[in-house]
Amino acid sequence: MKKISPVVLAVLVGCACALFLFRKVEEKTVTHIEGNAVAVQIGVFTKKENALKMSENYGGIVTEDDGLYRVYYSVLSKDDNINFITKYLNEVGISYYLKKITLSDEMLNKMSEYETLMEKTNDKAKMTVNDELLKIYEDVIV
Repeated sequence: MKKISPVVLAVLVGCACALFLFRKVEEKTVTHIEGNAVAVQIGVFTKKENALKMSENYGGIVTEDDGLYRVYYSVLSKDDNINFITKYLNEVGISYYLKKITLSDEMLNKMSEYETLMEKTNDKAKMTVNDELLKIYEDVIV
């Protein structure tokens, strides 16, 4: 019994010290953001012909990445525009994958101008602006 008492006492003193020292510690949640824009991918193929066919049928651009051909429908940074494009793709029954990408500040500023225009236009014009954004960022998507 005498051997247990010092151990119990040490644990209690340790707990009391920890409570006193850490009572002022603030909890913070840190979120890691892997990119500052989103590429909307609608297909990935091993054969370039299949990717080109999808691009011709549904729109988008084809890029090569590690021997695979990816079809991207859009590159956006603003949530409202991303939601518009994904809603449209859902309505027409096209599956998609949202891929976070990192763009330079220069590219983001240029994109911002187009996306502001996209936000202020009707649905048909939004699709035209989307096509122009894809032309600009064809070399960026990897």
